Amino acid sequence: MTTEFSTRRAADRIVFAISPSLSDILLRAWGFDLRAEYLDVIRAASLPAGGTVLELATGTGRMAAILARCGFRVTSGDREDEKLGEAIARIGPTHIQNVQFLRLDMECLPFPSKSVDTIVCMNTLHELSRPEIALNEIFRVHSGKGPLVLGDFNEAGFDAMQRLHRLVHRKDHPRGFMPMRDARVKLEEGYSGIIEIASPLNTSIIATARKVR
Repeated sequence: MTTEFSTRRAADRIVFAISPSLSDILLRAWGFDLRAEYLDVIRAASLPAGGTVLELATGTGRMAAILARCGFRVTSGDREDEKLGEAIARIGPTHIQNVQFLRLDMECLPFPSKSVDTIVCMNTLHELSRPEIALNEIFRVHSGKGPLVLGDFNEAGFDAMQRLHRLVHRKDHPRGFMPMRDARVKLEEGYSGIIEIASPLNTSIIATARKVR
């Protein structure tokens, strides 16, 4: 891990230096902090210091901003670029050189098999119409040399996001087609090292030691 990443006080500075979205502001008012949860998961994953991370999907740039501030080189991809401006602003001019943006479809990732060492995918699974296909693609391109980090909302998280979406967007928040308990089963099929992290809003899994097939 990088030096600035090694202490709780430094970690807090990383989180609070990221511009909060409206979602972040509302969640903090309700006693939650997705940015802090993301940082805790990244710390637990012990990503190779200064290494390259494939982050799926970009969204508003919350995870990309954390990874870039922690000294990682980030390739961040999403199917649409409608939120790209917000993501760039959140990452900030000091760290934007650490991030490369791609347009990509998670059902057909533009990488050779076993070519990506470290992958992080948080709060994306519920947005996918065919999550099993997307997971198979992630497994295909992951080399296993670094960890695969996969996380999504737990029941409290979905409840909070439903409340938020009803308040802000006047519509329901999607719950998706694959809960994390089913995703864990898929991960256990391909990896012998499984660490599950329970946080207030999320269930996250750090998968290592890819099985040889």
